[in-house]
Amino acid sequence: MNINTNKWKLKTKFTIDIFLIITFIFNVITALMLLFNTGGGAYWRSSGIINLLNFSNRSSLRLIHDWTGLLIIALILFHLILNWRTIVCYFKNLLSSAAKVAKIEQTCKNI
Repeated sequence: MNINTNKWKLKTKFTIDIFLIITFIFNVITALMLLFNTGGGAYWRSSGIINLLNFSNRSSLRLIHDWTGLLIIALILFHLILNWRTIVCYFKNLLSSAAKVAKIEQTCKNI
């Protein structure tokens, strides 16, 4: 692999990780709001939070929660694809005997 490919791969991995964190936070927030039935409540309507985020009912919260969940799944799959060789090397090291570890470490060194 050349240097440009490595830079692209590192930038892509970093970007995916950032998007994973952001979508996870949105998913957790909407899950908690749905769990505690805060979407559409009198407090939320009067506080201006609903007006800012337009969460006037549970269906909009549910929509955001569902779509961020699907986005998380897609990002995790893309993350696994980008890191597949590293994951395989980790499992080879974990499952192999001590004699084979040196050989595996040599093949996994350039990942």
